[in-house]
Amino acid sequence: MGKLLRLHGVSITDITAPKIITRDKIESSGSLMLFDGSHEFGVFAGLPIVDALVPNALSSLSKALTGGVGADNDFKVKMARPNSAQFKSERTPKGGIHGIVTQGGSQAAAESYNLEGPKAVSDYILAHPTHQYYFSMWSLITRAGLASAAAQSPFHFTNGLGATTNHLFHMQGGVPSPGYASVPSFRGVKAAPTYTDHTGASIVAPMKRFGSIGVQGFVGNAPGPSDRIQLGVGSFGGWNNLNYNVCPSRIIYRAYAEDLTVSGRTYAEVEALDYALFLEAFAPGGKFYGDTFTSPATLP
Repeated sequence: MGKLLRLHGVSITDITAPKIITRDKIESSGSLMLFDGSHEFGVFAGLPIVDALVPNALSSLSKALTGGVGADNDFKVKMARPNSAQFKSERTPKGGIHGIVTQGGSQAAAESYNLEGPKAVSDYILAHPTHQYYFSMWSLITRAGLASAAAQSPFHFTNGLGATTNHLFHMQGGVPSPGYASVPSFRGVKAAPTYTDHTGASIVAPMKRFGSIGVQGFVGNAPGPSDRIQLGVGSFGGWNNLNYNVCPSRIIYRAYAEDLTVSGRTYAEVEALDYALFLEAFAPGGKFYGDTFTSPATLP
């Protein structure tokens, strides 16, 4: 066990000085949220029902930054469709959320398990639209989607009336979007692998996916007060009915958000750290290495 020495009356002004990690290696003074079902501070049992809370593993840091209280600091289950011939969801042994969606033609309604991001975080971003932000998701594609004009986004903060034209960010096709016609002043993006996950010719499943994006400013009309950051599996959000019977099946493991303006870190710095942690987690001995899941072939 390490030893902590407190120096009373001493002020450290060097922002590059090493800091004590309280919850996670990615954390900073700008940390807003961390979804990670395997995390010591993010553990939850099974698949909680609609309106149940799912822990924000960095809620203590988020609360200090946003001023959020109580449940506003945590994720909330928005949709939890029951298992059927169209959709199945499960927790994997390593803590991920897996969603299997039919591609057999019988889907005629939204089929998803998805979460709303902490209300305090969404409200904070809307109140500070000029700040620079970092978002990332770790996932595993377990079955490629079929060719589609609107590949599902598993993680986004959008205006529900026009998701791909009005947003802070989205990950349509599992790949972070750098924006369309109205490109804000700062955008950074990384997708590994680089190609999209909705064309069967591009994917040999299972495939690990890392996606991150740095943003400043909204594309088109910003999300409104009732809009929330969303993450999940299946067809949902602004992509919902456009993805019936063509969705990929995937596991979501981790999602992170940071205010770079507050932390003082650059997109490149956080992305490099985040990607290193991703590679470590899926390498032999890593916390997500060797995870198992139900075969998507159980649904046509």
